[in-house]
Amino acid sequence: MITVKTIVEATKACTKMKDKFEFLGVTTDSRGVKPGELFVALKGENFDGHSYCAMALESGAAGVLVENPMDLPEDKVLIVQDTLVAYQEIAHAYRKSMKNVKVVAITGSNGKTSTKDLVAACLATKFKVIKTEANFNNEIGLPKTLLNIRPDTEIAVVEMGMRGLGQIRALKTLAEPNVVVITNVGETHMELLGSLKNIAKAKSEILEDLLPENTAILNGDDYYVSHMKTGAKIVTYGIITKNIVQGSEIKISETGTSFTYTSLITGARGSIDLPLFGEHNVMNALATIAVGETFGISVENIKKALNNAKLTEKRQQILHFGSVTAINDAYNASPASMEAAFKTLRQLFNAQGRGRSIAVLADMLELGENSKDAHARVGRFAAEAGTNLIITYGEEAKYISSEAAKLGVRVIHCKNGKEAAVELKNNLKEYDIVLFKGSHSMAVDKVIDMVFDK
Repeated sequence: MITVKTIVEATKACTKMKDKFEFLGVTTDSRGVKPGELFVALKGENFDGHSYCAMALESGAAGVLVENPMDLPEDKVLIVQDTLVAYQEIAHAYRKSMKNVKVVAITGSNGKTSTKDLVAACLATKFKVIKTEANFNNEIGLPKTLLNIRPDTEIAVVEMGMRGLGQIRALKTLAEPNVVVITNVGETHMELLGSLKNIAKAKSEILEDLLPENTAILNGDDYYVSHMKTGAKIVTYGIITKNIVQGSEIKISETGTSFTYTSLITGARGSIDLPLFGEHNVMNALATIAVGETFGISVENIKKALNNAKLTEKRQQILHFGSVTAINDAYNASPASMEAAFKTLRQLFNAQGRGRSIAVLADMLELGENSKDAHARVGRFAAEAGTNLIITYGEEAKYISSEAAKLGVRVIHCKNGKEAAVELKNNLKEYDIVLFKGSHSMAVDKVIDMVFDK
């Protein structure tokens, strides 16, 4: 619950509502408003929440936060200059009021959603935990998560995404994290930031103003992340360089990935059977172990959480259709995640020992002037992984096919996803393993629906 007085103090809102009145929650969705909640009328390119204020009140909203009073009951309205800024200020004030709640904030070019899922599951073995739902990791999604904190919440695990400089800093200011995790620095958003150095600079904003009582959990195998500076206690993790939480003895099977870890935080050593595939998921698990140990999670509970790990849908989701295996990794794509996906495809193919490896790939977006070279690199990843067939669609993905074809891979480039589905259907054989990957807006998961009867 949050009072009118708290909202006015945070946002400088004008209102005739009584200071002591308490809202039971805050929402930006007029369709799901619950009785007693405050409805915040956000504005975007294609919508204006002000149009739904009357409907929100009819549905039981106790008040509306708007930029102009309109024709609404005076005793139900709070007026601010900018509803998005006010929404963020409310979330920040609410987070600060929950003094006993710890916040774990996770950012990185790749793996942040998977790491968030693993960290939340691990911490939930001991604490009351909430987490960012789906990938609500922006200037609207983060406040939504913070406002989901309840009186019994002990830890909030939040994900922070960005498209440019200054955005992570703004999100960090809202959340005031106690522990931060940086998974890696990759070419995602290269179109806007121009270089890996700038991407690293943007990600490192999460480390600013941290104190020795805070903890920064950093990928020690990533050059840019490992060279970041902070006032927080640093815990590194990795499998290549020497780290505080170290992974080794990695083995891929048809059921997942096993590995051993040692930790200098507690001196613990453990073996994990992760029901996920690939070294990149081992890295996500190592970050989770570092967070878990920081919060005093036992070895037994860390193993329990990781051995039963489940990720947000469309992130290396393994699907079986008769003898055919599909890897639904269609939520998003970058050169680094493509490379990891092809390693996983190769490892799964080797573990199965029969059939063929196939990849259905679409454009990776937001790569700017590096796009052609980045897509060509994916063609080389596919060839190095021994992929038997590549089916691509999209303007940029043609560079994947052309490069792979030069290296002897059989390729088919299509006009769109529908044509790609037809080609895959015509080429599928028993025991094939098929990777599906591309940027979210390319809707590669729809190809799966078109090919297989789910």
